[in-house]
Amino acid sequence: MACGMNPVNNVHDTLFRQTMSHKDVAADFLRNYLPESVTRHLLLDTLSIGKDTFVGGDQREHYSDMLYSVRLAGGKSAYVYLLFEHKSSPDRFVALQLLRYMLEIWELHRKQNKDAKTLPLILPIVVYHGRTRRQAVRLLDLMDLPDSDLGRYVPDFDQAFYDFSPDSEEEIKGAILLRLALTCLRAKNNPTVERHVREIFRMLRELGDDAPSLQWLTTIAGYVFQTMDIDRDVMHTIVRETLGPGKEEAVMTIAERLRSEGRTEGRMQGQTEGRTEGRMEGRMEGRVEGEVLGRSAVLQRQLAKRFGRGILDLRTQERLRTATAGQLDLWAERILDARTIEDVFREY
Repeated sequence: MACGMNPVNNVHDTLFRQTMSHKDVAADFLRNYLPESVTRHLLLDTLSIGKDTFVGGDQREHYSDMLYSVRLAGGKSAYVYLLFEHKSSPDRFVALQLLRYMLEIWELHRKQNKDAKTLPLILPIVVYHGRTRRQAVRLLDLMDLPDSDLGRYVPDFDQAFYDFSPDSEEEIKGAILLRLALTCLRAKNNPTVERHVREIFRMLRELGDDAPSLQWLTTIAGYVFQTMDIDRDVMHTIVRETLGPGKEEAVMTIAERLRSEGRTEGRMQGQTEGRTEGRMEGRMEGRVEGEVLGRSAVLQRQLAKRFGRGILDLRTQERLRTATAGQLDLWAERILDARTIEDVFREY
């Protein structure tokens, strides 16, 4: 178990944590997605966010989690464990991970309550937003049993599973902040679709002009600019047509800041790569726009390490060199799951 709030590894985890660490948004999610037969037992106004995380370092590229404590209607305490999965392809063995994390939560509870004679209830919830649809798989379904009578010896439990992949029929509901976050997570799987961006910015227009609303505007707009692969002029047009003057100015300021940060990072990475890889590679990378140079160089090294340097032919190198920021982000997300280099670049 790793305690404390660890740095997140990508923009998806950042959005998840910034959203679900707000008690009102977390309560809104539980109220709208858990069955009423469950929520009637939960006093959601007592929801408290814990500081512990149970996802190990080797899994943080694909998972993030939040642990909440809550009082039950009868006076007892329980836990709600929310596991956020953003792997590009479905993982059948998530139930096994949940079991491990639940055991760690119970062990932590025992450590903190040495006189306790019972264990608290844990409600395990999985939120998935990969590219392909998937369903919950129970531990019993994972077992290779010679006879169903032996299933009684398998630890089994329900998990609340919610699929926000592009083709999922899961309805996006709740208050504006929850709907914004879930819409963003679904939209990132189709980074070139303009209507998704319009939908998000129309919802942003519903936000007020107070300081908390403007902070959410910054969070959501920043996520959109980092995950959606929309032409700069088209994006500006969408912003102008969907937001009022005040919000339009704020959003474009965010876009310019991100571009500036990308150029700075790209120049620094390009200089480092040039010194490390030699003058020829440095000159080639110097021709790439600053905001994508660093990502292209890093991705090239990752591909070489994952599949072997010899597989990076001139065509692949040129593809990396001329890629957009959105394409590089998409390929970087796929690389850990891909079995071959073709899986990284495949059009789904």
